[in-house]
Amino acid sequence: MTERRGDQGFSVPPQRIGGRPGRPGGSAGSRRRRLGLAVVVVAAGAIVAISWLGPRLTARPNFDVSFFATPTPDAPPTRTPTPDGTVLADNVATPLPDITRPDGPVPTGRIAVQTGDLRIIDLASGTVVTGPRALAGRDAVVRSPGGDGWTCVCFDDGETTGEPARILRIVTIDASGQADAKELARYPRPVSESSQSDVATDVDLAAVAGRTHGLVAVASRDGGDSYRFSIASIDLEGRTLGRAVDLGSVGTSPTPVPSSSPDGSLELYFDGPHIRISPDGRVAFVWGMIQRVDGNGGIANDVRAWRVPLAADGSIGSVTVAPGLLQMPRFCSGVGFAAPDVLAWVCQQAGDGGVVSDGLWQIGTVGLDGEAIAGIALTSVTTNAFLEPLFDRANGQIYTWDPGFLSISRYDAHTLAGTTTSFDAVLQTALGVPAGGGTAVADWRHPISALSGSSGTITGSLDGERLYALGFNRDAAPDSGTQPSLGVFVIDRRTLALVGRWAPAASYITLTALAGGYVAASGLPGIKEDGHFAPWEASLTIHNAADGRILVRFGQLGSDGPVSVVDR
Repeated sequence: MTERRGDQGFSVPPQRIGGRPGRPGGSAGSRRRRLGLAVVVVAAGAIVAISWLGPRLTARPNFDVSFFATPTPDAPPTRTPTPDGTVLADNVATPLPDITRPDGPVPTGRIAVQTGDLRIIDLASGTVVTGPRALAGRDAVVRSPGGDGWTCVCFDDGETTGEPARILRIVTIDASGQADAKELARYPRPVSESSQSDVATDVDLAAVAGRTHGLVAVASRDGGDSYRFSIASIDLEGRTLGRAVDLGSVGTSPTPVPSSSPDGSLELYFDGPHIRISPDGRVAFVWGMIQRVDGNGGIANDVRAWRVPLAADGSIGSVTVAPGLLQMPRFCSGVGFAAPDVLAWVCQQAGDGGVVSDGLWQIGTVGLDGEAIAGIALTSVTTNAFLEPLFDRANGQIYTWDPGFLSISRYDAHTLAGTTTSFDAVLQTALGVPAGGGTAVADWRHPISALSGSSGTITGSLDGERLYALGFNRDAAPDSGTQPSLGVFVIDRRTLALVGRWAPAASYITLTALAGGYVAASGLPGIKEDGHFAPWEASLTIHNAADGRILVRFGQLGSDGPVSVVDR
């Protein structure tokens, strides 16, 4: 997949690979996919330039514990006065300390986060060790099987070599951050006149028979405006890459653009490659597209999708077309296996020419044979809604969460029968619906490939009983343009009842459930929880999953964007 461009929570518009820039009048912008609430929040945080003010605090800070209050108050909170009795203005804030730890239980264990570099955090000591380069959206990081460390399927775009090539390496990282890299392949990556990369990649992985293997998909510019797709099997334990299997080209024979501009110019957008591997590791789907837009707004899409059978060792069988994926809305990012035998997507609907329609969403499903099963339009979704999907593969359930309208829905992946409930922003608890959703222990999965950070605005507890979801105040208009955080909503999986609320300690943008009974909340750099600008770096706050108490917060994790927690 193209960096940070296609998977939930961290999306940007697809790459424009040729043609002139957008014209006056906004026609190009109106054709691009409308980003949802959480996507806009992420983008806003990623582009904020943060000025580092004041010294780094090395000693344990003395701080106001009420800042970490777990419940959300019914009335607007009052500001805690500073020692001299003055009140801080809304737009005044000091940098977050390296680590802030209230009195109480001390969390244990090590976690890895992607912040540009891989950083390994010791939750007990507070030590943060910087490891090798590892970008969420470009590099896939997973826990090493049976070991105390991590493995990265890493791509180097000439950062270390200066060469115009994308270099594929498998990098093993131990608990101390020490890395051992093995180069597997080089893909020529000349920079075109449009400044777009001529190579795009995606990776997905599966653990089968005690080994972690998967596929690497590569889309290389094939001259002109087409991309040639290939796939190769990858074995993480053996650190080997199989031979490349050619899939064909995308963009060679698209439907003609309905109209042409006076000067004959075109804008072209490339989206892909994408991979999803089934839970049993025996089937994968690969797809991608090129969209052509002429000067008058005429649109034509060339979409290709393939079904890839995989042997137990990950080797590739006979590839065929996957026609069911051709019905997917264009630039769809919420795609994954919602059940062992069902690939599903939750995306905004596309109208004529593949233009996304505001406020209209759909769910579609495809079987392991690559044929379409069913699809429904989510007609009850409010205009400008943003739906974050989460799948429970053990019970075959599709959950969607709207962080602005505070609405949660559950759909059966095989029948698409669903139920929905919404919460009032001022309530601490709320009734749900009749119990459902299956009886097996939930197997929570975000609809992403291995390249994307697996966090989102909604996540599930490791015991399968709770959902944790972020809310944003969609009605507020802060100076920064970022919606204030409403904190964490704790939801019962079976009844969808609201059973608790946690106040935010930063501008939370993603949640990750961790082993040990913790929930990690990733905070945006440069933004306070009320949506205003602040000289803050990205942060990570560790909550107790049972009651929401804050156990520790790491406050200086860089300014490139929110951290992505490695939880696989």
